[in-house]
Amino acid sequence: MNASWNKQILLLVVISVGISITGIVSGQKVIFSALFAPVIFVVFLSYMERDIELSIAFDLPSFMKVGQEVTLLARIDVKKGYGFVNMELPTYKEMEILEGTNVHILFKGLNRREVEFRYTVKATRRGIFDWTDANIQYMPVIGIKRKKDITFKVGHKLEVNPEISFLKKSQFELRSKRKRPQNSIARSGPPTHEFETIREYQPGDPFKSINWKTSARNLHRQSLMVNVYEKEGLKNFIFIIDTSPFMANGTAEENPLEYSIRLVMSGAKYLLSKNYNVGFWPLRSGLMKRSEFVIPSSGMETFNQIHKSLLIMEHRKVVDVFMTLERNLARIAMETRPMIMIFTSLERGNIKRIRDFTSQLSRYRISPIIVDIRAEGIMAKNIDPRLSKAYSYKNLSDNKSIVSLSGTKVIKWDPVNQSMGGVAYLLAMEGGW
Repeated sequence: MNASWNKQILLLVVISVGISITGIVSGQKVIFSALFAPVIFVVFLSYMERDIELSIAFDLPSFMKVGQEVTLLARIDVKKGYGFVNMELPTYKEMEILEGTNVHILFKGLNRREVEFRYTVKATRRGIFDWTDANIQYMPVIGIKRKKDITFKVGHKLEVNPEISFLKKSQFELRSKRKRPQNSIARSGPPTHEFETIREYQPGDPFKSINWKTSARNLHRQSLMVNVYEKEGLKNFIFIIDTSPFMANGTAEENPLEYSIRLVMSGAKYLLSKNYNVGFWPLRSGLMKRSEFVIPSSGMETFNQIHKSLLIMEHRKVVDVFMTLERNLARIAMETRPMIMIFTSLERGNIKRIRDFTSQLSRYRISPIIVDIRAEGIMAKNIDPRLSKAYSYKNLSDNKSIVSLSGTKVIKWDPVNQSMGGVAYLLAMEGGW
């Protein structure tokens, strides 16, 4: 009990003593009985002056998928205090509350108060989020100016995964339209039919590899000459996602960046199931953190690395001119000549960057596939769903976003009007999946 309330209680005691003395002197019993009213009030006041004692238990998930609905539970136990308790329970800004509410107010009376609150939420965007803290405000009935703010630290992370499609091998039993070796060049593995060079015979070389004509022309070396062929390893495939502001056209939940992340995760899972070496890079210049890109490899651990890199990816401001490849990507491009697929949204201010990037890759004899994710249908859908098809038809006849580079194939994808399975089939035809 604070000093100001002590003074008021002391004043009530003095008044009660004065009234009792007056009653005794005057002999009036009615006045003497008035002594008990302040005493009762003082006892009641001292009870209500007790500070609040409150505990909260939460049932919060650690993992969700975009579009998934989950019912959250909060158990509130208020043991002491007398007044109103205003609560704001955990949530985060990328979450939609479908049923119930995370804001509640309750009255704590003389008895202990135990209550449960439930509210159903829906995850609308992928990412790794921190649940907000639970903020409590206690307002006592007596002494309203002594309201108290309490914060319960939640300290709980939520990982929201994008909804991905599981592509089946039976969907892509086909031949690629594009002429290219089925396997990337590697330094180990069985030889292919791709000629590399001629060198002198070494013990262990197969006799069928001896080049008899060249050996006959070089009798002065007194050594046989053999043909050396490129050796076969796991196929190397690298996904690259543009992180420019053009990828954010639409809403926070639906834009080219979000659709490209879904398609890359589906494609990576499918290719890893076929024993590809799969890697991932964001398309931007400058130094990158090691967690932002994934060097091509195989196995489930590689998918987990790609998954983690995509969860934290956001668009960012970029310059108009693309300067140079990230050094690890340049080294892998030079050594293995991987198949590369670029996901972007080609607009007037973005075409030069993509052209510069593909020119850098052409130095290593790599002709990437560009997936142009169109945002017109996405934006029209949020204005009026009936407009999305009209924008889609307009976009299909619009050639302003084609990158004119020899060997570079541009595939347009309108995610509102074309399914992921449909565009995956086109990418498989071009990429030789």
